[in-house]
Amino acid sequence: MSSAALASKTAQFDQKAGIQPEDRSKIASELGKVLADSYMLFIKTQGVHWNVVGPTFYSLHKLTEEHYGNLYAAIDEIAERIRALGEKAPASYRKYGELSDIQDYDLEQTAEQHVKMLIDDHRTAVKSMRGAIEWCEDKKDFVTADMLIERMSWHEEAIWMLNSIIAEK
Repeated sequence: MSSAALASKTAQFDQKAGIQPEDRSKIASELGKVLADSYMLFIKTQGVHWNVVGPTFYSLHKLTEEHYGNLYAAIDEIAERIRALGEKAPASYRKYGELSDIQDYDLEQTAEQHVKMLIDDHRTAVKSMRGAIEWCEDKKDFVTADMLIERMSWHEEAIWMLNSIIAEK
């Protein structure tokens, strides 16, 4: 393979599929935030999976394993949608930290504190998605809106499950 084939090229291309270029760019930007939130939540969920202790260890260990598996798959789907819109997907820890409203956190916590942290982070992700969905629908990007609605539904279910673990009778 020639080195010319490997030379860097701009990540943008014109899809010509009914969404205006400036709208595609804005949608991709919103998706970049969702991607960053998802990645940060993935990392934090995996951290809980590794570090949770106490009477709820087994159930939280299993639940967080399911959750980070789902998040891992979603990260790829979101990044590929950004690329399908003709934009470069953000791809660094630094950039995710800049884009995400989910704060990095790596301190020892009780199981209940871990769960509350994850609930807050899922809520943050949902809030980001809600605004992006409305914008996508307004611009007739129903593919992205549908993908985000599915993701938002999953995050809301995760909030319910996590809340149920710490709920008192």
